[in-house]
Amino acid sequence: MRWKLPQTILLTVFFFISCGNRANPAAKSQQPPPLPFEFLGAWGDKGEGPGKLDAPVALAVDSLGNIFFADPGGGFVHKFEASGTPLQSFEDPHLRHAAGIAVDAGGAIYVADPQQGGIHVFFPDGTFFQTWRTAPQRHFSGALGFGTDEEGTLYVPDAANSRVLKFNVHGRLIKSWPAPQKAISADERPSWVSAQPDSFVFVAYFSTGRIEKFSSDGSSIASWPAVNPPSRESTPISGFATAGDSVFTMAPSSAEIRVWTVDGQHKLDADLGASLGKIAAPQIVVTPHEELLVFDPSAPKVFRFRMHLEHKGPL
Repeated sequence: MRWKLPQTILLTVFFFISCGNRANPAAKSQQPPPLPFEFLGAWGDKGEGPGKLDAPVALAVDSLGNIFFADPGGGFVHKFEASGTPLQSFEDPHLRHAAGIAVDAGGAIYVADPQQGGIHVFFPDGTFFQTWRTAPQRHFSGALGFGTDEEGTLYVPDAANSRVLKFNVHGRLIKSWPAPQKAISADERPSWVSAQPDSFVFVAYFSTGRIEKFSSDGSSIASWPAVNPPSRESTPISGFATAGDSVFTMAPSSAEIRVWTVDGQHKLDADLGASLGKIAAPQIVVTPHEELLVFDPSAPKVFRFRMHLEHKGPL
């Protein structure tokens, strides 16, 4: 019966430890909260053809968390899981001048060609549908951000005419409004538009680093600077995204991400440098699965972070 003694002792010790933990719930709370952004990994393969990124200019996320790239270098649109697994690629001549991409709730894909003044619409399988005409941006360069709401309404920045264009699901222009409402400099023109399910529309002005919030009919609601102190950079911000009750911004050649409430109240700043380094012109999207993706178009590379915004631990 000697073999029972050690087992009895172990069970007794375990019993007292368990009782002690239940009696002292503070023991569990002593664990430090997770950082706001937990690094999960990076992916992206430079190359030509399906599943490779040649010269991507912009990315978008759908309602399932899949990632889409507009890649005019090869004339492709690529679709990946957020982890980097290739799902779909299609090639089309209309994609040779792509500068932006968006995906609606039904899976339709929209690709912007601002210099020619068009939004090319594709079915979810990549079949070309039609082109919606927009205002040409003759001297445009870089990435253009536009988006849809949950009903499929499309909001597009028109920098040449300092306004936001609103299209219905049939591609008809149903409204436009001045953006900004009151410019703070001569070159302040809309760079990026994000539409939220709650009928709010957010406009980012990359030349000044300012954010404006509008209703879906163009009424001004709030405005705030996303850079503090004012930046000397010619483009104070290059990454902009909205999700849930938060607005996210990043600056060029910086590893810091800033988070705001949807009314412009500052939430937190986080340095992603240990995982990210510095990116010349970072773009960002937030997935429905609480992941932040930071995109480096020049690499090309996508950096994944799990968000824990309910915790504001050490940054």
